[in-house]
Amino acid sequence: MRTQILFKTLLRFIILVSFQFGFTQNIQVKSLPDEPGERKATSIVKLLGIPLNNVSISVVYGTDSLEVKNAFILNKKNPSKYFETKASLKDLKNGTVEATVVFPHSGLEPKPREKIFTNGTKVYFSWARTHIPNGATEELTINSPVSSFVMPRPLTIAYMGDSYASGEGGKGDEPWENDACHRSNNSGGILAIKKLIRERKDVAFDYVNTTCSGARVIDFFLVAQPVDPSKNATKQDKQLDIVKSWLSRKKYDGLDILLADGGGNDIGFGNLVGSGLLSFFRELRTDKALNQELNTALDNLPDVYESFMNFLNAEITPSKIVWMNYPNPLIGEGDRLCYQHPSACWGILENQIANEDWEFINNNIFKKLNDRVAEAATLHGWDLVDVSKKANGFGVCNCEGYFNTLGQSIMRQGDERGTFHPNMRGFNIIYKEAVYKKLDANVDAIFKDRRMLAIKKAKEAAKAKIKLQNNKKKELTLINNQSNFSDKIKPIQKVSIESK
Repeated sequence: MRTQILFKTLLRFIILVSFQFGFTQNIQVKSLPDEPGERKATSIVKLLGIPLNNVSISVVYGTDSLEVKNAFILNKKNPSKYFETKASLKDLKNGTVEATVVFPHSGLEPKPREKIFTNGTKVYFSWARTHIPNGATEELTINSPVSSFVMPRPLTIAYMGDSYASGEGGKGDEPWENDACHRSNNSGGILAIKKLIRERKDVAFDYVNTTCSGARVIDFFLVAQPVDPSKNATKQDKQLDIVKSWLSRKKYDGLDILLADGGGNDIGFGNLVGSGLLSFFRELRTDKALNQELNTALDNLPDVYESFMNFLNAEITPSKIVWMNYPNPLIGEGDRLCYQHPSACWGILENQIANEDWEFINNNIFKKLNDRVAEAATLHGWDLVDVSKKANGFGVCNCEGYFNTLGQSIMRQGDERGTFHPNMRGFNIIYKEAVYKKLDANVDAIFKDRRMLAIKKAKEAAKAKIKLQNNKKKELTLINNQSNFSDKIKPIQKVSIESK
């Protein structure tokens, strides 16, 4: 009897070893997670005549190579020491299947028997194939030798910008995510990023949101953003510094995508809904000196964008830049300016705007600003999200439109700062899908061209550092230009919202 038991044990061992050798010969590892963001592993497995509907393939993994190896030994396995993710199978119609697993991550909730491992963790794994042989009543599992990989960091996204990026006007019922910056999770960029995380389960993402209402592009990289241009108190540090601190704190070695907007406040747009409301533009239209200041600010924008790019590339050099321009809140039904069909939901502010003001703001603010953004996108290689016409027909003269009037801003968020900014519906319709598609395409481009992008980033970083060394005076000039412009428009007060 003892001899028979020993013989059966030896026979099982010989069968197991032969199966493992055969499995090793009949599996081809196609990919492992080895680049930022990747969480997918794929192998090509020969079925050897086993019907597809009778086979199950999975990956057994953990942080202890011995425990992963022991997972396939009945008297040594300890389920608390290893984890398992089942593979999805694609029949390749040639006696093989493509087996794919996606390791769980922050955007893919782990199922029972799965576990999230953070970036930098060495993960040991073994592919396992399970089926019931003909004539047998129990499953037979065979496995590959134990191998390992280091879990890469997530694909990183930094979201920088001004009030149109922060979600000003779209607060909703929830408190601001950041009160000083009026930063809302209903902003178009955040809606797009969250959709990207939901849709791309094969990729691990992490992002930081530094957007801030009232931010100028120089607040991205040159100065801490002031509460008001005339005051010393600040809302937050330079947005680029916040991103750098986030990367350092998380121990991420690079930024993959920068999503941003900017430029409106550099030409005084904040005064449209800030301390001056529309009086700024009435003065601007009639005051030749102030008009010239606006034109100078517009002319200076290319230098502002170039300086920002030099700082950005010298310090973190993102692989891709996705830049949003500005939707126009002045266009109503039939693509006509709003003064041509006044709205029943208008209050004192909107009804006092002269026809000439509508024309002036449209032609000299929104059109020229978006022209400058388009020029910069071409020059610097930004992937432009063109939302300039996405709101046409749904401006502030449409009571069910995409933007807040003064009264709606006060009612919805308790102040006037959301005036002429998208509401919750506007952020969703204008930005969400358009930004999501650009982000998704750029994720694919990063995975496809990572080697080429790495070389390009190194060259851009080197050039940017040289430019920074040669342009120290330019930084002071940009700050002084903004300070002088703010001083010119500072005296205008809220008298414009009083009834005529």
